[in-house]
Amino acid sequence: MRTLKQIVAWAARPCSSVRSTAGDGRAARATCMPVVALLIALSFIAQPARSQIAIAREVVENAVEQIFKQASKQGVRELTEMGGRTAVQEVLEQSAREGGEQLVRKVTQYGIEEGPLALRAIGRSPGKIVEALDGMAPELRGAALQALERDPQALMPLVRQYGSSAMEVAARHPGVGEQVVAKLGGDGINLGRQLTTDQSIILARHADEIAHLAPAERAGVVRAIQRAPARVLDFLESHPKILLTTAGVATVVAMKDQLIGDGGVSKVLADGRVITTPGHPGLIERILPTSLKFLSTPLTILVSVIGAGVAGWFAIHLWSAWRIQRLRQAVIVTKAKI
Repeated sequence: MRTLKQIVAWAARPCSSVRSTAGDGRAARATCMPVVALLIALSFIAQPARSQIAIAREVVENAVEQIFKQASKQGVRELTEMGGRTAVQEVLEQSAREGGEQLVRKVTQYGIEEGPLALRAIGRSPGKIVEALDGMAPELRGAALQALERDPQALMPLVRQYGSSAMEVAARHPGVGEQVVAKLGGDGINLGRQLTTDQSIILARHADEIAHLAPAERAGVVRAIQRAPARVLDFLESHPKILLTTAGVATVVAMKDQLIGDGGVSKVLADGRVITTPGHPGLIERILPTSLKFLSTPLTILVSVIGAGVAGWFAIHLWSAWRIQRLRQAVIVTKAKI
């Protein structure tokens, strides 16, 4: 493809040829006029392109300045380790080519908010990663970027296929979420959003077996896990070969929900805070209103049943005593009239 300089040189040749052979100056001018018009048109076409390139370069340079200016000392060190201004500029230029000024601004935003970690991730595919980050809850973005940095070869194909959903599950269940999505696809995403990390680990161990089931059987097993995750997954752990037979699959599919849920898992964070992940709520816990949630433990249920029985017994005896008293009064009144 010819450059503008080559086109101008080519277009100028007829004029010089005409000037050397034409005896009439008017003929030479007439021959050169279309060429001049072509050169003028090309200059007008090239001018907007040069302006756009200049604007894009200015946007990228400003973005680089913003990222370095607002980075912490640790962030500046990490930016330097990843290649300094040159590396950041390359990421932003790639973003400009894929999505123009708007994408550059989004990359700059995430580069400031999440630091070099975001720029390293975005550099793999600016459009896809920014789109995935936009679709996630802000509190999950940091964990999602860490998951992508930890195993980009496993997660990037999933991000291209499932977008923010894959990154969300990977963020919720570090080290195992991407396995669940890779093996179970959309079912893995739905289950990953519902399960705890401990439950997701068990699911990942049995994901190959579930994935190889016939569509109807697979759908039934997935529904059973969604309906009673704690019970079904514990059963799969206790019977690791249960899904290898039709009868075993039918057993899993037929499993019902627990009446009372588990107690959840407590985790101590690095800063000393204790985070308790609620366990799977049982049937009673989901049906009862909040004011009656105290009935969701076995002891309180037993005490409540005994209390209700005693109260009923007293109520029946009080009602009987009241009826007898009314009858006696009626007899006394009747005798007095006689």
